[in-house]
Amino acid sequence: MRATAADDTGARWLCVDDGAERVTVDAAIRGALMAQRSRLASVEIDVLSDEDWPPNVRVVVRLAESRLAARRRSGISLSLDPRVAEDFDIALALSPFSIGCTGLSARGTPIWNADDTGSSTAFALTSIEERTVRSAIARAGGDAGKLVTLEAHELRQRELSDGVGGGTTPGRDTWRPPSGWRVDERTVHLGSGTDVWQSASAAVLSWEIKTRSGFSVDPPLEPGRSALPGERYWLVARVGPLRVREPVEVVETIVTHRRVALAYATLEGPPAIGEEAFIVGLDADGAVTLTVRSLTRPGQGRWRALYPLTLLAQRIYRRRYVRALRQPDH
Repeated sequence: MRATAADDTGARWLCVDDGAERVTVDAAIRGALMAQRSRLASVEIDVLSDEDWPPNVRVVVRLAESRLAARRRSGISLSLDPRVAEDFDIALALSPFSIGCTGLSARGTPIWNADDTGSSTAFALTSIEERTVRSAIARAGGDAGKLVTLEAHELRQRELSDGVGGGTTPGRDTWRPPSGWRVDERTVHLGSGTDVWQSASAAVLSWEIKTRSGFSVDPPLEPGRSALPGERYWLVARVGPLRVREPVEVVETIVTHRRVALAYATLEGPPAIGEEAFIVGLDADGAVTLTVRSLTRPGQGRWRALYPLTLLAQRIYRRRYVRALRQPDH
């Protein structure tokens, strides 16, 4: 199931990440069901598993099957009312092992989902509900860190765009870009002195060069922390009336007494694919420079038509990068 927008202000979509142990999956599904009970109007559960039902739920399975048999229509899906104790107990017992379960709000919007014996989950949780679910996972002996946003989960599923990763060589003074790309490199003087150097270096490593220029970065970095190679983010920019979400991975960071740099590459999906590097340099006289290198070419799929707009946006944002580092962020 693909999650739709949460129907309650403040709720966000989370799921159990790949590689979670069974104890974490079961506790998350049941914990979310209990946390959301007051907001659930109905639960649909398929009384079918693609594995053997565990012995401790087989009595409940027989109860659910008897209720299915008593109906006048065929099918494997059982409608449950979470306000009724017996119905709720059936949902709690069977949901981690069913091939399909969906919980609907009073508006008929899905807010709780567990499919394929727990291998696919999605819960629209308020902050209080999220804390409740994480506590339930921890009490069961699971890993609460495996409860992640759907956006973070989606980033982990994507591959790097073809041909990217290391092409901007931010550690080298002289750049020899690979062929087959639209290439841009420019260097500007930011100022002189330790304060300028430290401020510009911190802004590059913490994504502030992006956020000061009008982007949003998700997930945001904690104050004082730098991005690290291998981390993945959504960079969100406005291109005309549109919001373009660019999935990226940090491919290299450099921190020396004369050079600080961050390079990132796109993951599959955006209208323009490629790589960009921000390089802050400090020369022997104390002059501080910013070099921006980029490799770009059209992406694939339905967003490819936005490629010309993306190139226009790149030119605008490159000017903003310089202003962002030359002017203090008040």
